[in-house]
Amino acid sequence: MADPSKVRLARLDDVHAIYETIKENPTEVLPRSFQDIWMHFDRFHVYDDGGIKGVISWQALPLVNPDHPDRCLEIISFSVKDAEKKKGIGAALLKHMLELLSLYEPDRLVVLTFYPEYFKNFGFKETSKEKLYQKILVGCLNCTKYKSPLTCPEVAMEYIPE
Repeated sequence: MADPSKVRLARLDDVHAIYETIKENPTEVLPRSFQDIWMHFDRFHVYDDGGIKGVISWQALPLVNPDHPDRCLEIISFSVKDAEKKKGIGAALLKHMLELLSLYEPDRLVVLTFYPEYFKNFGFKETSKEKLYQKILVGCLNCTKYKSPLTCPEVAMEYIPE
């Protein structure tokens, strides 16, 4: 099984491997340009066991109403190399990210996924996409895969940190 101590903050030298790891899963993970990864490398964490085997990142979603903030963070670009799946690498990355993001004291963490059962194992619960206005504003409106964020087959899930 995967060793949690192999998860670390990404470095500039990891950008090529991060890009390639995300590209390996085009149906599950939205592609990111090399330049986007380069400019946001500091938001990535990697599983490095003599090479990058998996990646995970995050972003803050905008405040729609600053007078009543929904301090929402999103887990994004969660990808494990095909040859490394079913070894616990994804679990190590996700547990690490949940601990890290909880330190920021968000109201909730969200993810859009094709694998809701996987995320349920970590305490995520399904939620309505209508409750993710910030996500739709930031990313879904520019999605090239689906015509509407509300008809996209990804499942919206949220995690409420304790």
